[in-house]
Amino acid sequence: MKATFTRKPSTLQELIPESEIFIEKVIALSQEKFDSFIRQPLQDHDFIKENLEKMFFEPTDETQHCIFVTSDNVPYGFLIQSEGYPYARYAAYFEKRNMENPDGKK
Repeated sequence: MKATFTRKPSTLQELIPESEIFIEKVIALSQEKFDSFIRQPLQDHDFIKENLEKMFFEPTDETQHCIFVTSDNVPYGFLIQSEGYPYARYAAYFEKRNMENPDGKK
């Protein structure tokens, strides 16, 4: 069994995910590129840079608009909201089985 620990959590929001999300685009990388991304998420990545306009926070409904980065070979991926940067400034582990629609919108 595995779990993610948050360093020095100070609020309930840090312990329980509460962000509403809207997946603007699903990006399926080759396994090699996916492995490179997860080894160095703070490195600039072209697939993030090419989709900057799809990642933003909408304050009116408090929704994180993001991209979902995955590979065909894994049952999970990462939600990315880069806030205008070419690296994974905000990221969350996300299992594919949690996606409600085939096009990735939740």
